[in-house]
Amino acid sequence: MLKPTVILVLTFTIIGYIFCSRNYLTKPTFRKTSGYHTFILSAAWGIGLWLVSALLFGLTTLVFFLLSWESGLIAPLLTHFIQVIFPNLYVPLYAIHSFQISIIALFLALKGPSIILHFVAKMTGESEDNVANAVYYSLSATDDTPEFTQITTRSMTVGLPIAFTLSNSKVYIGYPTEIAFHMNDIMILPLKSGYRCENEQRLELVTDYVPVWDDIREELSASQEEEVDLDLDRFLINIPVREIVHANLHDFHYRKNFEKYERPKKKSYIPENTVDVELEIQHNSGEEEPTT
Repeated sequence: MLKPTVILVLTFTIIGYIFCSRNYLTKPTFRKTSGYHTFILSAAWGIGLWLVSALLFGLTTLVFFLLSWESGLIAPLLTHFIQVIFPNLYVPLYAIHSFQISIIALFLALKGPSIILHFVAKMTGESEDNVANAVYYSLSATDDTPEFTQITTRSMTVGLPIAFTLSNSKVYIGYPTEIAFHMNDIMILPLKSGYRCENEQRLELVTDYVPVWDDIREELSASQEEEVDLDLDRFLINIPVREIVHANLHDFHYRKNFEKYERPKKKSYIPENTVDVELEIQHNSGEEEPTT
């Protein structure tokens, strides 16, 4: 049979693991840990949450005591429930209280991050998305966040799209709209796409998405005889972080300025003594026409 101490440590670890995985401040650091580091960090946060829950439980018990309801509300129900299922089992009162405190701690681990985010948003007058983005921006310059987090938050701040170059030389230029919960991929709204040529890695833009959206919007508006708002979520592209080899802010207004000072494209190299075989055959066939 498991000892109460082992059960309590296991409870601390589970509660701390859930909280660290969901909290905006601890999630980037926690997801990089492994082995006993994960255990220690989970147990530390779990103990902290359990102590906070014990304080809340004590205050609640004090309120019930002042209301002449010393036994509380949940403890008698739990005791009766255990006696019905296990008639011969004696459960001390401290075990009932520990179970109640653990339930409170589990609730704080699950809902605590969202409650804190909502409270900070109310205090600052900002939206919850802006507060979450501010947290990510403050962490983006540290080593705790994954690759490309800093430039993603920078794009959201200055309002410029990002040119993502993938491992297959495909290029997407667009705005990041969402970072996955585990930060392993980025959702973007593409504006243009293309590729980098194999020889010089020049950016060659192929597809312009904005005119396509305008055409679709006009067709829908014409068919329904009223202006229609196009759902751009249908055109979102999910890019795995592991496939990104380079990312930079891209301002379309300055593209012509850069092209003005770029070196011209290199022509394919042909040795001086090389003869075009096809032209030579055509030339010879023209000279050897039969005479009548």
